[in-house]
Amino acid sequence: MAISQQERAAILRDVQMAWVELRNALRGLSAKELTDPGTVGTWSFKDMMIHITGWERILMERIQALERGEEPEPIDEADVDRINAEIVARHHDEPLDEVQREFEETHQRLVDLLERTPVLTRELVAGDTYEHYQEHLRDVLDFVRGHARGRQKHAE
Repeated sequence: MAISQQERAAILRDVQMAWVELRNALRGLSAKELTDPGTVGTWSFKDMMIHITGWERILMERIQALERGEEPEPIDEADVDRINAEIVARHHDEPLDEVQREFEETHQRLVDLLERTPVLTRELVAGDTYEHYQEHLRDVLDFVRGHARGRQKHAE
């Protein structure tokens, strides 16, 4: 059963609000801060952007499979770390500006798909969109809070 236009709008609003918060937080970081390893576990924020882009691509593939009437392969929780490592390793050496461009463009393609797909549900998208963005927004905000003094000195 298709969701109502109100529910579609609510999902899209949640996706976009969380996305804008994350994107704006990342835009507040310098290129050095974005590429320094170890800011998100062992990753850089650039790696985190690669990771988010990868999961958005996986979500788009899953949605397209559902649109074709296929049941997407379930993703086993035990495989998530391996998938994360593969996604980041595949794109780790790309320049920051390329990663940022893909981050923005992939997200826009996902939103375009969410606006029209008949298979949209909150359960389908939450974990790879707004919940995921909020999780990593906390990483950025924690970094900024932890480095506030040093960042102020550099800004002076």
